[in-house]
Amino acid sequence: MTQTAVPSASSAVDPRDLRLPVWVVVWLTISAVIQTYDACYVLLGPLSHAGGPLAGFWPGHVFYGTFDHRYGQFDAFGSAQSWANLIEVVFIVWALFHAKRWSGVVVALIVTVATFWKTVIYFLVEASSGLEMTRQSLERGDLVGFLMVAVLPNLFWIVFPLAVVIVLGRQVYRVGRAAVVSGAVASAA
Repeated sequence: MTQTAVPSASSAVDPRDLRLPVWVVVWLTISAVIQTYDACYVLLGPLSHAGGPLAGFWPGHVFYGTFDHRYGQFDAFGSAQSWANLIEVVFIVWALFHAKRWSGVVVALIVTVATFWKTVIYFLVEASSGLEMTRQSLERGDLVGFLMVAVLPNLFWIVFPLAVVIVLGRQVYRVGRAAVVSGAVASAA
């Protein structure tokens, strides 16, 4: 005799876990705009860099380039990261269009993990190179500028994605756990 487990009320999936939280939608929207703007600056260089005819569209980036030469001049790693930004934006937009669906949660989690690790790798490349692209600000004695311009803003690209990964990761875990408990995984196979 085979018994079928009846899902308990505690194992049911919370409908909120099947959609993106509002603050994550806001973060992903802001992230997509900034990543697109940033990628355009890097990929349009030298036209967008200091002295270029398009530099006026990116005054903050031109200033930032005085602290991080990866932004102030062509750099293959910076260029590759910008192409990755644009790919991420495509997936962010897809996730935003599916924000009220489970698939949007999963894609947002994946793309946010990519954003997090891309930023960590950016810092690791810079640290491993002996601060090749940023040490000139330290050499001129501008520790505060280095920290406030080159480090602090970039930490947001670690902290916010990490917070999103934790929140969405917990949602995915809860939904997966509820599916296993209710036997939905076995019946879906």
